[in-house]
Amino acid sequence: MQLNIGKVTAPPAPDSLLKVYGYYRVILSSALLTMYLTGVATRILGAEMPQLFLGTVGIYTVLCLLSLISLKIYRATPGIQMLFFMLLTDMVAITLMMHASGGLESGLGFLMLATVAAGSILVAGQLALLLAATASICVMLETLSTSMILGQSKESIFPAGILGILLFATALLFQVLTQRIRLAQTIAAEKAIESEQLQQLNESIVKRMRTGIVVVDRQDNITLINSAAIQLLGGQQPGKPLGAGQPLSLIMPLYQQLDRWKTYRWLRTPTFKTPTSSIEIQANFTSLHQGEDKQTLIFLEDTRSLSQHAQQLKLASLGRLTGSIAHEIRNPLGAISHASQLLAEQATDDSQAKLLDIVQRHCLRVNQIVENVLQLSRQKIPAFQKIWLRQWLKKFRNEYMDTQRTPCIMEIETLNKDIQIFFDPGHLSQILTNLVDNGLRYSEQATGERWVRLVVCRDTASELPFLDVFDRGPGVPLEDQNAIFEPFFTTSHEGSGLGLYLAKELCGVNYASLNYFGEESEDRHFRIGFSHPDRVLPRPQS
Repeated sequence: MQLNIGKVTAPPAPDSLLKVYGYYRVILSSALLTMYLTGVATRILGAEMPQLFLGTVGIYTVLCLLSLISLKIYRATPGIQMLFFMLLTDMVAITLMMHASGGLESGLGFLMLATVAAGSILVAGQLALLLAATASICVMLETLSTSMILGQSKESIFPAGILGILLFATALLFQVLTQRIRLAQTIAAEKAIESEQLQQLNESIVKRMRTGIVVVDRQDNITLINSAAIQLLGGQQPGKPLGAGQPLSLIMPLYQQLDRWKTYRWLRTPTFKTPTSSIEIQANFTSLHQGEDKQTLIFLEDTRSLSQHAQQLKLASLGRLTGSIAHEIRNPLGAISHASQLLAEQATDDSQAKLLDIVQRHCLRVNQIVENVLQLSRQKIPAFQKIWLRQWLKKFRNEYMDTQRTPCIMEIETLNKDIQIFFDPGHLSQILTNLVDNGLRYSEQATGERWVRLVVCRDTASELPFLDVFDRGPGVPLEDQNAIFEPFFTTSHEGSGLGLYLAKELCGVNYASLNYFGEESEDRHFRIGFSHPDRVLPRPQS
């Protein structure tokens, strides 16, 4: 492998590796000092020059302790000059201790290998080779001086040369290994950065998805939930925060769906609503992992878009049906009504007039049913407009009052400042007319006064506007609340059973919802939940 030795670089040495080498120096110097003072190796350590050995090992121990303390106190990585000084100090100290102990035969020269290896790891480029050359020169000079001063045989020069070659080989070997390790670390760091970026991107995508995402562990505790899921499930509630670490049982309808899916995985889960939200939600479940770390991924979807598509198909089918049977019903119905009117002109007693009145009233009722069905099937694409709701309601109230023969009271209450919605004004007028008609009729039956109240507000969790319609009637019985929006369901002998159904369908095509809240007897009301005016794209005009 080609070495990059053209530059003198000081790559950042890992703090842990530098501290390990600092501890090694302290342990080595302390061990040599202890062995000398206790006389364990008197024939080796300081055998020729005891005072030189003692002074060198003492000063070396103090310097090693000071350098380790500085590494502990100052956490910053030392510069290239400091590292080179530390390694050079080790070489000089080892050389002097080796000379005081009789030269290369003492074996202390092999401690140079550890110093050169550490230098090749802590520094790079020319400095690493310079350290190896300096160590080799120190060994050769010490061997020559020992041979000349102490008169030893010159045969020790050959082992000194071998040791010098080992020092260079060690430097080159550790340079190669260090470069490979650093390359691997660089690649690992790049991959870690890429992985972190991808993780941040995934988290950003999950947070901004309109599909709700919930991940639960095997104990059914939430480990991940995005903002869309929180909004679909009714938003954050006081005392019941939705977030990681919370049990899924806080959302009992979803918890029951999960429990059902675990038992019957082949069945499609039905839609559900939470107590704090009027949105119908479709939950889909899938397992993420198997074994001990088994997790379940839950997708939550607002079924309104699917309902709108189904409604378009239903309206198309209904249009074809009503178009084909309208004449079949209206022609005989018109004949019956005309005949009853002719008979009414010839009626001679009250019993005949009463029977003819029944015939005419039911003819009108059947005709109204046909009109409502035709009206539902002929609905056009909504002409969306941005409407300031409070101002529009005041105009609606004035126009509605002008059409009434008997006095009525319509109160308008705004809990926030005027709210903007995205709706077809014609559809909204038709929906409110139906709800207000019902409210006035039932208020009059219960209290003798025709009264309704319209309350405009905004949901604090989802920031979606809504409109509540209150009356003073007895409310819808609990057993009928699930059926009031079904076609042809009515509790009145004069109604067609299509008014609320038509109102709910019109809300659907305008990306809104219509629900009845009847848990508390004094707070029973209809609620129109509007979509956000800036988050809905209008359908293209055909």
